[in-house]
Amino acid sequence: MTKDIFQRVADEAKPPAIWGRPGCGPPDYAAYVLLDDLVNSHAWLDLELKRPFLALWVNDESFDDPDLDDPIEILTNSDAHKFAAMDPVVDLESLRGMKVKLVYDD
Repeated sequence: MTKDIFQRVADEAKPPAIWGRPGCGPPDYAAYVLLDDLVNSHAWLDLELKRPFLALWVNDESFDDPDLDDPIEILTNSDAHKFAAMDPVVDLESLRGMKVKLVYDD
């Protein structure tokens, strides 16, 4: 079975999260909602999965220069920093330029 990185993060987080939770806004908000859920539940995620997941955010062009008029970008940037600081801690700068595998075979 193949899973994309977001489904795998949702499944392997402790406590687990829901990927694509109904009612979370437009479908393209699902990744933002997942990150926010992980922060709010103080979820633990294995470092080997946490690093590539956070690399997706760090390497997005809006990460370093979020649109300060967009509350989603502001919240997401803040959540990425908060999640990185949670155990196991990840240095976001070390993820710059990291290539991320988006689909995994289970």
